[in-house]
Amino acid sequence: MTTLYLLNGPAKGRSFKLREGALFLGRSMDNDIQIEDKTLSRKHLRILRRGNRLFITDLKSRNGTFYGGHFLQPGMSIEIEEGSPIAVGMTVICIGEGCEQELVPFPDPHGLADREEDKGAVERRDKSDEKRTRLLSNLSDFFRANDSVEETLERIIGQVFHYLKRVDRAAFVLFDPEDHKAAKVISKSKRKSDTSGTPYCPAVVMQVVETGMPFVVSNVQTETDTSLVNTLKVLKIESVMCVPLICRSKILGVIYVDSLERPYGFRREDYLLFMDLSQRIAVALEHARVASDLMAIADALSPDDEEE
Repeated sequence: MTTLYLLNGPAKGRSFKLREGALFLGRSMDNDIQIEDKTLSRKHLRILRRGNRLFITDLKSRNGTFYGGHFLQPGMSIEIEEGSPIAVGMTVICIGEGCEQELVPFPDPHGLADREEDKGAVERRDKSDEKRTRLLSNLSDFFRANDSVEETLERIIGQVFHYLKRVDRAAFVLFDPEDHKAAKVISKSKRKSDTSGTPYCPAVVMQVVETGMPFVVSNVQTETDTSLVNTLKVLKIESVMCVPLICRSKILGVIYVDSLERPYGFRREDYLLFMDLSQRIAVALEHARVASDLMAIADALSPDDEEE
Protein backbone atom coordinates (compact mmCIF):
# COMPACT_ATOMS: atom_id res chain seq x y z
CA MET A 1 0.00 0.00 0.00
CA THR A 2 1.29 3.46 -0.90
CA THR A 3 2.32 5.72 2.00
CA LEU A 4 2.22 9.51 2.43
CA TYR A 5 4.91 11.08 4.63
CA LEU A 6 5.09 14.49 6.33
CA LEU A 7 8.57 15.92 5.70
CA ASN A 8 8.45 18.94 8.00
CA GLY A 9 6.58 20.67 10.81
CA PRO A 10 5.65 19.47 14.31
CA ALA A 11 4.33 16.13 12.97
CA LYS A 12 7.40 15.48 10.79
CA GLY A 13 7.90 11.78 10.08
CA ARG A 14 4.24 10.90 10.55
CA SER A 15 2.87 8.70 7.77
CA PHE A 16 -0.52 7.73 6.33
CA LYS A 17 -1.47 4.70 4.25
CA LEU A 18 -3.30 5.62 1.04
CA ARG A 19 -6.14 3.30 0.09
CA GLU A 20 -7.45 2.90 -3.43
CA GLY A 21 -9.70 5.76 -4.53
CA ALA A 22 -9.97 9.37 -3.40
CA LEU A 23 -8.76 10.87 -0.11
CA PHE A 24 -8.83 14.44 1.16
CA LEU A 25 -6.07 16.31 2.98
CA GLY A 26 -6.48 19.52 4.94
CA ARG A 27 -6.77 21.26 8.29
CA SER A 28 -10.29 20.21 9.33
CA MET A 29 -11.14 16.99 11.16
CA ASP A 30 -13.42 15.68 8.40
CA ASN A 31 -10.45 14.99 6.09
CA ASP A 32 -8.98 11.54 5.59
CA ILE A 33 -5.60 13.12 6.40
CA GLN A 34 -5.79 15.96 8.90
CA ILE A 35 -2.72 18.18 9.30
CA GLU A 36 -2.87 20.86 11.99
CA ASP A 37 -1.20 23.64 10.04
CA LYS A 38 -2.88 27.04 9.86
CA THR A 39 -1.40 27.65 6.42
CA LEU A 40 -3.49 24.79 5.03
CA SER A 41 -7.08 25.32 3.95
CA ARG A 42 -9.82 23.33 5.68
CA LYS A 43 -9.97 21.09 2.61
CA HIS A 44 -6.73 21.67 0.74
CA LEU A 45 -5.88 18.71 -1.50
CA ARG A 46 -7.57 15.72 -3.12
CA ILE A 47 -5.39 12.64 -3.64
CA LEU A 48 -6.59 9.94 -5.99
CA ARG A 49 -4.92 6.53 -6.12
CA ARG A 50 -5.70 4.28 -9.07
CA GLY A 51 -3.54 1.18 -8.85
CA ASN A 52 0.06 2.37 -9.21
CA ARG A 53 -0.95 5.83 -10.46
CA LEU A 54 -1.36 8.91 -8.26
CA PHE A 55 -3.24 12.12 -9.02
CA ILE A 56 -3.58 15.30 -6.95
CA THR A 57 -6.01 18.22 -7.20
CA ASP A 58 -5.71 21.54 -5.39
CA LEU A 59 -9.15 22.37 -3.96
CA LYS A 60 -8.95 26.15 -4.45
CA SER A 61 -6.76 26.45 -1.35
CA ARG A 62 -5.75 29.87 -0.07
CA ASN A 63 -1.98 29.27 -0.05
CA GLY A 64 -1.81 26.89 -2.98
CA THR A 65 -0.10 23.59 -3.79
CA PHE A 66 3.43 23.64 -5.23
CA TYR A 67 4.61 20.71 -7.36
CA GLY A 68 6.86 20.23 -10.36
CA GLY A 69 8.25 23.76 -10.22
CA HIS A 70 4.96 25.65 -10.20
CA PHE A 71 1.69 26.17 -8.34
CA LEU A 72 -1.12 23.90 -9.44
CA GLN A 73 -4.11 25.41 -11.14
CA PRO A 74 -7.01 25.01 -8.68
CA GLY A 75 -9.43 22.28 -9.65
CA MET A 76 -7.15 20.70 -12.26
CA SER A 77 -6.04 17.11 -11.60
CA ILE A 78 -2.43 16.16 -12.44
CA GLU A 79 -0.54 12.89 -12.21
CA ILE A 80 2.49 12.89 -9.91
CA GLU A 81 5.62 10.79 -9.59
CA GLU A 82 6.23 8.81 -6.41
CA GLY A 83 8.98 10.22 -4.23
CA SER A 84 8.59 13.84 -5.38
CA PRO A 85 8.02 16.46 -2.65
CA ILE A 86 4.75 18.41 -2.70
CA ALA A 87 4.31 21.68 -0.76
CA VAL A 88 0.81 22.28 0.61
CA GLY A 89 0.79 25.57 2.48
CA MET A 90 3.93 25.47 4.62
CA THR A 91 3.79 21.68 4.93
CA VAL A 92 5.87 19.50 2.62
CA ILE A 93 4.58 15.98 1.93
CA CYS A 94 5.88 13.08 -0.13
CA ILE A 95 4.03 10.03 -1.45
CA GLY A 96 5.47 6.59 -2.18
CA GLU A 97 8.87 4.98 -2.41
CA GLY A 98 11.93 7.16 -1.89
CA CYS A 99 10.21 9.48 0.56
CA GLU A 100 11.83 8.14 3.72
CA GLN A 101 15.25 9.34 2.54
CA GLU A 102 13.81 12.87 2.50
CA LEU A 103 13.22 12.75 6.26
CA VAL A 104 16.32 14.74 7.28
CA PRO A 105 16.74 14.48 11.10
CA PHE A 106 16.83 18.11 12.20
CA PRO A 107 17.68 18.18 15.92
CA ASP A 108 16.02 20.39 18.51
CA PRO A 109 18.38 23.37 18.92
CA HIS A 110 20.47 23.64 22.06
CA GLY A 111 20.45 26.99 23.84
CA LEU A 112 17.47 28.44 21.98
CA ALA A 113 14.95 28.36 24.80
CA ASP A 114 13.35 31.71 25.52
CA ARG A 115 15.39 33.69 28.01
CA GLU A 116 12.26 34.46 30.05
CA GLU A 117 11.27 31.01 31.20
CA ASP A 118 7.75 30.23 29.98
CA LYS A 119 6.29 33.66 30.51
CA GLY A 120 3.95 34.55 27.67
CA ALA A 121 4.71 31.30 25.85
CA VAL A 122 1.18 30.96 24.46
CA GLU A 123 1.19 34.56 23.24
CA ARG A 124 4.57 34.04 21.57
CA ARG A 125 3.32 30.88 19.85
CA ASP A 126 0.27 32.74 18.54
CA LYS A 127 2.47 35.55 17.20
CA SER A 128 4.81 32.99 15.68
CA ASP A 129 1.89 31.30 13.90
CA GLU A 130 0.73 34.66 12.54
CA LYS A 131 4.28 35.45 11.38
CA ARG A 132 4.54 32.04 9.74
CA THR A 133 1.23 32.48 7.91
CA ARG A 134 2.09 35.98 6.64
CA LEU A 135 5.54 34.87 5.53
CA LEU A 136 4.08 31.90 3.68
CA SER A 137 1.59 34.12 1.89
CA ASN A 138 4.42 36.40 0.76
CA LEU A 139 6.55 33.41 -0.20
CA SER A 140 3.74 32.01 -2.33
CA ASP A 141 3.46 35.36 -4.12
CA PHE A 142 7.23 35.37 -4.78
CA PHE A 143 7.15 31.90 -6.36
CA ARG A 144 4.12 32.76 -8.47
CA ALA A 145 5.87 35.85 -9.87
CA ASN A 146 8.10 33.65 -12.08
CA ASP A 147 11.13 35.85 -11.34
CA SER A 148 14.69 34.52 -11.58
CA VAL A 149 16.06 32.46 -8.70
CA GLU A 150 18.26 35.39 -7.65
CA GLU A 151 15.35 37.85 -7.60
CA THR A 152 13.15 35.45 -5.64
CA LEU A 153 15.82 34.76 -2.99
CA GLU A 154 16.55 38.49 -2.66
CA ARG A 155 12.88 39.10 -1.90
CA ILE A 156 12.88 36.29 0.65
CA ILE A 157 15.91 37.83 2.37
CA GLY A 158 13.95 41.08 2.59
CA GLN A 159 11.22 39.18 4.44
CA VAL A 160 13.79 37.61 6.77
CA PHE A 161 14.97 41.08 7.81
CA HIS A 162 11.36 42.20 8.27
CA TYR A 163 10.55 39.36 10.68
CA LEU A 164 13.91 38.86 12.42
CA LYS A 165 14.64 42.34 13.66
CA ARG A 166 17.84 41.45 15.53
CA VAL A 167 19.56 39.81 12.57
CA ASP A 168 22.30 41.90 10.89
CA ARG A 169 23.17 39.72 7.88
CA ALA A 170 21.34 37.12 5.84
CA ALA A 171 22.50 35.01 2.92
CA PHE A 172 21.58 32.16 0.65
CA VAL A 173 24.67 30.22 -0.33
CA LEU A 174 23.86 27.85 -3.21
CA PHE A 175 26.06 24.86 -4.02
CA ASP A 176 26.52 22.54 -6.94
CA PRO A 177 24.84 19.37 -5.58
CA GLU A 178 27.41 17.16 -7.29
CA ASP A 179 30.70 18.58 -5.99
CA HIS A 180 29.51 20.81 -3.09
CA LYS A 181 31.28 23.86 -4.49
CA ALA A 182 29.68 27.25 -3.83
CA ALA A 183 28.01 28.39 -7.04
CA LYS A 184 26.10 31.52 -6.01
CA VAL A 185 25.68 33.83 -3.01
CA ILE A 186 22.66 36.09 -2.53
CA SER A 187 23.11 38.23 0.59
CA LYS A 188 22.19 41.43 2.37
CA SER A 189 23.56 43.32 5.36
CA LYS A 190 21.86 45.94 7.53
CA ARG A 191 25.25 47.58 8.02
CA LYS A 192 25.88 49.98 5.18
CA SER A 193 29.50 50.14 6.26
CA ASP A 194 29.88 46.35 5.95
CA THR A 195 32.32 45.90 3.08
CA SER A 196 33.55 42.42 4.00
CA GLY A 197 34.02 40.21 0.98
CA THR A 198 32.19 37.24 2.56
CA PRO A 199 28.84 38.13 4.20
CA TYR A 200 28.76 34.91 6.24
CA CYS A 201 31.05 32.62 8.20
CA PRO A 202 32.50 30.13 5.65
CA ALA A 203 33.41 27.61 8.36
CA VAL A 204 29.80 27.43 9.57
CA VAL A 205 28.42 27.08 6.04
CA MET A 206 30.87 24.32 5.13
CA GLN A 207 30.07 22.35 8.29
CA VAL A 208 26.34 22.49 7.48
CA VAL A 209 26.95 21.41 3.87
CA GLU A 210 29.26 18.56 4.89
CA THR A 211 27.04 17.23 7.68
CA GLY A 212 23.63 18.10 6.25
CA MET A 213 22.66 19.30 9.74
CA PRO A 214 21.74 22.81 10.91
CA PHE A 215 24.13 24.83 13.05
CA VAL A 216 22.76 27.21 15.70
CA VAL A 217 24.54 29.32 18.31
CA SER A 218 22.32 31.78 20.16
CA ASN A 219 25.08 33.35 22.26
CA VAL A 220 28.73 32.79 21.34
CA GLN A 221 29.96 33.99 24.72
CA THR A 222 28.19 31.22 26.64
CA GLU A 223 29.16 28.35 24.31
CA THR A 224 31.82 25.79 25.16
CA ASP A 225 35.01 26.70 23.37
CA THR A 226 35.49 24.83 20.11
CA SER A 227 37.44 25.76 17.02
CA LEU A 228 34.22 26.84 15.28
CA VAL A 229 33.02 28.94 18.23
CA ASN A 230 36.47 30.51 18.46
CA THR A 231 36.21 31.41 14.77
CA LEU A 232 32.87 33.12 15.44
CA LYS A 233 34.45 35.10 18.27
CA VAL A 234 37.31 36.21 16.04
CA LEU A 235 34.79 37.34 13.40
CA LYS A 236 32.79 39.12 16.16
CA ILE A 237 29.62 37.18 15.42
CA GLU A 238 27.37 37.06 18.49
CA SER A 239 24.76 34.59 17.23
CA VAL A 240 24.33 32.53 14.09
CA MET A 241 21.82 30.18 12.49
CA CYS A 242 22.47 28.15 9.35
CA VAL A 243 20.00 25.61 7.92
CA PRO A 244 20.63 23.32 4.91
CA LEU A 245 18.44 23.33 1.79
CA ILE A 246 17.89 19.66 1.03
CA CYS A 247 15.72 18.11 -1.65
CA ARG A 248 15.75 14.46 -2.72
CA SER A 249 18.79 13.90 -0.48
CA LYS A 250 20.78 16.59 -2.33
CA ILE A 251 22.20 19.58 -0.46
CA LEU A 252 21.47 22.55 -2.70
CA GLY A 253 22.75 25.23 -0.33
CA VAL A 254 22.00 26.90 3.00
CA ILE A 255 20.05 29.74 4.56
CA TYR A 256 22.38 31.72 6.83
CA VAL A 257 21.66 34.56 9.29
CA ASP A 258 23.79 36.12 12.01
CA SER A 259 23.88 38.97 14.49
CA LEU A 260 27.10 40.95 14.85
CA GLU A 261 26.18 43.23 17.72
CA ARG A 262 23.80 41.37 20.00
CA PRO A 263 23.32 37.74 21.10
CA TYR A 264 19.96 35.98 20.81
CA GLY A 265 19.26 37.21 17.29
CA PHE A 266 16.45 34.66 17.00
CA ARG A 267 14.25 32.39 19.10
CA ARG A 268 13.44 28.69 18.95
CA GLU A 269 10.28 29.37 16.90
CA ASP A 270 12.41 31.23 14.33
CA TYR A 271 14.59 28.13 13.99
CA LEU A 272 11.50 25.97 13.46
CA LEU A 273 10.23 28.47 10.89
CA PHE A 274 13.55 28.28 9.03
CA MET A 275 13.32 24.47 8.96
CA ASP A 276 9.91 24.76 7.29
CA LEU A 277 11.12 27.44 4.87
CA SER A 278 14.18 25.40 3.96
CA GLN A 279 12.04 22.46 2.82
CA ARG A 280 9.81 24.60 0.62
CA ILE A 281 12.65 26.68 -0.86
CA ALA A 282 14.72 23.55 -1.53
CA VAL A 283 11.85 22.03 -3.52
CA ALA A 284 11.60 25.22 -5.61
CA LEU A 285 15.38 25.35 -6.16
CA GLU A 286 15.56 21.72 -7.26
CA HIS A 287 12.78 22.21 -9.80
CA ALA A 288 14.46 25.38 -11.07
CA ARG A 289 17.76 23.51 -11.39
CA VAL A 290 16.18 20.61 -13.28
CA ALA A 291 14.30 23.01 -15.56
CA SER A 292 17.54 24.86 -16.29
CA ASP A 293 19.36 21.59 -17.04
CA LEU A 294 16.59 20.48 -19.40
CA MET A 295 16.66 23.84 -21.16
CA ALA A 296 20.43 23.58 -21.64
CA ILE A 297 20.03 20.07 -23.06
CA ALA A 298 17.27 21.25 -25.40
CA ASP A 299 19.47 24.12 -26.61
CA ALA A 300 22.36 21.74 -27.20
CA LEU A 301 20.17 19.35 -29.19
CA SER A 302 18.38 22.01 -31.26
CA PRO A 303 19.64 22.38 -34.86
CA ASP A 304 21.75 25.40 -35.75
CA ASP A 305 19.48 28.04 -37.28
CA GLU A 306 22.14 28.83 -39.86
CA GLU A 307 22.27 25.25 -41.14
CA GLU A 308 20.13 24.43 -44.16
